[in-house]
Amino acid sequence: MHEVSLEQTIYDYITGKKIELTTYEDVRQALAKILVEEKGYPKENIFPKIELNLDIGQKPYTITLDFIIKDQGKPVLLLAFCPGEVSSYVRQYVSAARLFDPPIPLIIVTDSKDARLVRSYDKKIIEQGFNSIPSWNELRALCSNVPEPKLTPEKKQKEARLAYAYFSLTDGCCSSRCPMSTE
Repeated sequence: MHEVSLEQTIYDYITGKKIELTTYEDVRQALAKILVEEKGYPKENIFPKIELNLDIGQKPYTITLDFIIKDQGKPVLLLAFCPGEVSSYVRQYVSAARLFDPPIPLIIVTDSKDARLVRSYDKKIIEQGFNSIPSWNELRALCSNVPEPKLTPEKKQKEARLAYAYFSLTDGCCSSRCPMSTE
């Protein structure tokens, strides 16, 4: 099932801005609430719907990532909702995390029932199950011990092509861009 507009707007839990309500947006909003209210993440450290431009030497392709979590201005976690088997989405988000400068060290991929906490350095699954979403303090401790991928320009280009291949197949919005806001 692809993500489709429900032709309504809601207020984003993190930003307070009006956004388009889609078939998956209620799940994203629930995840944001869990991060803040149950896991102790400061709202100001959560950045929803971050666009990542993939430079693959052809026409531009932009993907929208659900949440980037930053600590002291540095991205430390990419949190992604996937509408299907969690393990089949892990690799595309590892590629996306590796394309940031500096690369994002940790990724959580969830379908709202299951989740995987993964290191971008080596694709190792650190935790599995919905309870694998760390608290804010646990995340900060994890980040202090996680190696950062070092990518050559050639490796970065390969990761961009891999991300393009995966995201173009699984793009939840039936386009290369999801609308960010209705304002």
